[in-house]
Amino acid sequence: MTGLLDTDALADVFAAAFDWIYGDAVYSVDAASTGSVYDPTPGEPAKYDCKGQIDEWSSRDRTNTLVSVKDWKVILLRQSLRGADGPIEPIEGGRVTIRGITLTVSGEGGSAPAVSSDPARATWVLRCKL
Repeated sequence: MTGLLDTDALADVFAAAFDWIYGDAVYSVDAASTGSVYDPTPGEPAKYDCKGQIDEWSSRDRTNTLVSVKDWKVILLRQSLRGADGPIEPIEGGRVTIRGITLTVSGEGGSAPAVSSDPARATWVLRCKL
């Protein structure tokens, strides 16, 4: 039996209802390097338009050292982050540009993961550094 949280239905409803609140953002990730190990050529970054917002970490997260003082919290609508082949899952090392600020997804300096999601899988929560 499939529950409501086991499908994309709730994420679709959330994206449709709150799309207007989230601003335009661009998620980018570098493609794999080519060439030899001693002289690699960096891959071109793949860029994906999406919807997101910069948020604040809770005082609980900061007090329990889950995140560092310099960490930024970015929330992306999961349904907005899609490529030609389907959904894109953010990874550590990816970058988000939102409101003219480019942040790098990083889990360094605390015990919270770099990328997480809410239980309904409606949003991606990214722990970023400037």
